[in-house]
Amino acid sequence: MNCANHPAVVEGVFHCSRCGVPYCRDCVITLQGRLYCAKCKGEQLIDIRSGVDATEVRLAGIGRRFAAIWVDGLIIGLPLMIVIFATVIPAMIKNTNQPPPPMFGFTGLAGYLTAPIYVIYEALMLKARGQTVGKMALGIKVVQASGQTISTGQAWGRAVVRALFISFLSIINYAPAFFTKEKTCIHDMAAKTRVVLVQ
Repeated sequence: MNCANHPAVVEGVFHCSRCGVPYCRDCVITLQGRLYCAKCKGEQLIDIRSGVDATEVRLAGIGRRFAAIWVDGLIIGLPLMIVIFATVIPAMIKNTNQPPPPMFGFTGLAGYLTAPIYVIYEALMLKARGQTVGKMALGIKVVQASGQTISTGQAWGRAVVRALFISFLSIINYAPAFFTKEKTCIHDMAAKTRVVLVQ
């Protein structure tokens, strides 16, 4: 990523919070904790003085976020469960002399297989466009706290932390979203991300 004004500069390049164009540190100024290019700073100052902020993000509600997770769970989980049952059930029928596996065998196996697949799926999708298929369907997107595109590290870190809170631990992960002003879950806090509306 190169600075729009100085193409030779590739290190320390930031996106303008208003137009999204990349610039080096010498080409941006900070207003209310966000970076703006020379072209956009005048418009942003006018908005600030008038009490209107065009860069203000609209945060996604927890219901929409849960619906997106449900859609992604179907996309990842359903094919995996079909594969597991297509291979495990015939093997069990063939080996009728063997004792049946423990009750948690199927769900445990599915959980162990789904978690890393879901981490990879979520991280790659978030890095590519800030959205998984579920988030696209529900019109939400993961961004930095400033509203800018998340980094590769944020995408992977967010996916890994969220995967650590499986099963009943999900309650702990999502509980802060009901009480925090910016509706952040623990994985959002860890990755310094926000989930916003794009529709």
